[in-house]
Amino acid sequence: MLVKPEIHQAKILVVDDQIANVTLLEKILANIGYQHVFSTLDPTAVCELHRQHQFDLILLDLQMPVMDGFAVMQALKEVEPQSYTPVLVITAQPAEKLRALQAGAKDFVSKPFELVELQTRIANMLEVRLLYKRLAEYNLILEKRVEERTVQLRQSEARFKSFTKLSSDWYWEQDANGNYISAEGPVFEMLGIRSISDDGLASEPLENSSREPEDAKLDASDDVNDDAWNQAEYAQLHEKIQSRTPFLNYVYRRILNDGSHQFLQVSGEPIFDDVGRFTGYRGIGMELNDRQRANIESTYLRMALNSVGLAIMVFDGESKNLLDANLSACNLFGIAHQDLANFDLHHWGLSDMHTRNEEFANLVVTTGMLRENTQLRIQAGEYSPIGIEWRAFACDTERNSISDKWVIVAIMSETETITVFDGLD
Repeated sequence: MLVKPEIHQAKILVVDDQIANVTLLEKILANIGYQHVFSTLDPTAVCELHRQHQFDLILLDLQMPVMDGFAVMQALKEVEPQSYTPVLVITAQPAEKLRALQAGAKDFVSKPFELVELQTRIANMLEVRLLYKRLAEYNLILEKRVEERTVQLRQSEARFKSFTKLSSDWYWEQDANGNYISAEGPVFEMLGIRSISDDGLASEPLENSSREPEDAKLDASDDVNDDAWNQAEYAQLHEKIQSRTPFLNYVYRRILNDGSHQFLQVSGEPIFDDVGRFTGYRGIGMELNDRQRANIESTYLRMALNSVGLAIMVFDGESKNLLDANLSACNLFGIAHQDLANFDLHHWGLSDMHTRNEEFANLVVTTGMLRENTQLRIQAGEYSPIGIEWRAFACDTERNSISDKWVIVAIMSETETITVFDGLD
């Protein structure tokens, strides 16, 4: 609800061809407290004045020469065809009240008017008009906020697509029935999609498609259709999707027509609506290159080595610095994996490695092994009998030669007796 100071700031126009009536209304409005009162004796000037000042209320006499009040209201509709026309008609003809309302007037006052009635009707009309303007302004603010939010969402979507392209080869979405409803990048080619529907979206991948949909057309890449998926790996992926659980960096593969293996990595999450109803899946995927595959295989190898009960340590062939060790080795010597760079051969009883370079190098050439029992200082700080199997490998692909880079591998286990070094195996 508006307060009086706000209403008294409203702009009012008095229109009458009689100077006495105009003067009377101006005095009444001034006494009430209205501070922005305009007037005119010329009805033809009303529209232009309204364009300039956008009045909150027009007090309009109906009976005027040249242009009566009805013609003025019709002209005002052209000025504001979709807006609220704030006209209060002042008439001495009761029969014209209904016609005035039908012509666009919002209220009327009969001549001669009563002061209290006039004040009340003016105040009521201004309150409605100002509330209408406030609502319009609020709508403009909302529209601006919606536009700004829309721009932000579009920018966010653009950033999301950009990040997706930078971090992966494709982005995909499926509905609750497993149909692809959105895709960015070579999704269908990578996934071996057999058919593309008329709307450009895809049905299930090749191995899940027993027949082609009636409304589908074949993909142009017919050579994709004969690729064989690793069924066990794909079954695990299918199980994850069926159970509606998220999955991260899942790797599976297929054998292409030329016999080569294609490795794919996908991540996905189920989508639920506001009431918790499952609506589909979305995720990203990428084809793994040789380096990425090597990193993954290295991770798998690390997991495998850590599951072995024997202690395995890898040393640089030249410097004899410790390069890596599995979990059992770290536990045996009581060191953390991140502290391997500080491994001191002398402290742990392996200082003789520096004097046995020829023996270790010979293992590279013969691809043999060297077994021995010795005593090493383990995590308890005391020397303990340890059985060691030594091996050495060149870090290139040439056989029977010593590369510039080679490594020594020690496979250790705690023993109860110490035997004499038995030479090359």
